[in-house]
Amino acid sequence: MFIPALIGAIFFLPSIGLNIALALGAPLGMYAMNGRHRVVPKEVRRAFIVPIVMQFTAMWFLLTAGNVLPDAASNLIPRIITTIFTFFFSLYFTFYMATVLFSTSHKEKMVMGFFAIVTTICYWATAFGTLNYG
Repeated sequence: MFIPALIGAIFFLPSIGLNIALALGAPLGMYAMNGRHRVVPKEVRRAFIVPIVMQFTAMWFLLTAGNVLPDAASNLIPRIITTIFTFFFSLYFTFYMATVLFSTSHKEKMVMGFFAIVTTICYWATAFGTLNYG
């Protein structure tokens, strides 16, 4: 579980970075929201705050489930809760991946789509790795 969690976290960083950059007004709109805006309007930027927090939470669950974080961080929440949330985020990223791959923006589809595919596969691998089959 360690390797898929680590790979998933690394490939998830561009998505988090993109959302932070968009919230700060960077001209990277062609990589998000179907490329609707070159620069996301100020009134829409606040909407990126919740997804950023959610992405950091998802990353924490991925790294916890994959035993990448130290034991002190991994033992904050019972293992069953970590497993449930890892499966939840796996499903969430599956839908996110679908929206990115069906985007009308070629840049979003090709660049962010690649990261979304790898991240989703790693989330599923880590989620199934948390199950005890014995």
